[in-house]
Amino acid sequence: MRKTTKLKQLIESDEILVLPGVYDALGAKIAENTGFEAITMGGYPIAASRLGQPDVGYLSMTEMVESAKYIANAVDIPLLVDGDTGYGNALSVMRTESEFEQAGVAAMFFEDQEWPKRCGHMSGKKVIPMEEHCKKIEAAVKSRKDPDLIITARTDARAVNGLDDAIKRANAYAEAGAGLIFVEAPQSIEELEIIAKSVKAPLMVNMVEHGRTPLLSPAEFQKMGYSVVAYPLSAIYTVPKALADLYREIKEKGTTKDFEKNMVTFNEFNKLIGLPKYRKLEEEFLTEDVIKEKYGSKENLEEALKEGR
Repeated sequence: MRKTTKLKQLIESDEILVLPGVYDALGAKIAENTGFEAITMGGYPIAASRLGQPDVGYLSMTEMVESAKYIANAVDIPLLVDGDTGYGNALSVMRTESEFEQAGVAAMFFEDQEWPKRCGHMSGKKVIPMEEHCKKIEAAVKSRKDPDLIITARTDARAVNGLDDAIKRANAYAEAGAGLIFVEAPQSIEELEIIAKSVKAPLMVNMVEHGRTPLLSPAEFQKMGYSVVAYPLSAIYTVPKALADLYREIKEKGTTKDFEKNMVTFNEFNKLIGLPKYRKLEEEFLTEDVIKEKYGSKENLEEALKEGR
């Protein structure tokens, strides 16, 4: 089954879909191994991890597509990506959609902010006219080659024009062809409930820790009527603390001996990134002489495969 078809089925199912945020191939593998059925990649963590800079429009479409390609190719589960504003007008959106689709993503969203955009939970945002973004959504739908690839429409109008305008835009974007609607940064449980009752399309909601939207459970969102709940920044907010703790340990103690309990082992990591698979593939094409030279015997190679080294 194509990843696009799989994601479409997950979104249309009765059970809410939970999307952890990833920003590299390793994180994607960890999410997949943990049991998640799909993942999402946003511009905020890509800007932070690739550039060490905030999500204020510095990233190019090429950088986002490259990141998406590495992530999509690393796992067998579907990936939903952040297409920002499409990086221009409706024609730019068509190229952005095409590049992401070729990269192997299963869905993407386009937002109605002016460029340069900002993270949805930051202040100072501006939005383009609703009619203009409807045309962008129509262009994205027209551009896709796989009809199961989901074009998602995001509106940031709540923070700019208020909730009523955000809902009006959301329904207009659904009519323009968006298969999933994302109203960014509702500010209360009441607003979340109003959106769920007022928007006539499958809905996605973001859980941003310390952001503007209340943190609720997937079960609570499912009860309201949402189809997808994403945790786009949880990983990028966890890594700085984990690394700071590690680096502090090295700087203060000069050893990681007491920190090993917080790490995976050498063999565990090799298994995570698929070394046994590549060793097995390598074995298929090695001559007996090379196996003997590198491993001593075929039995030693088999043992190495089992141990993940």
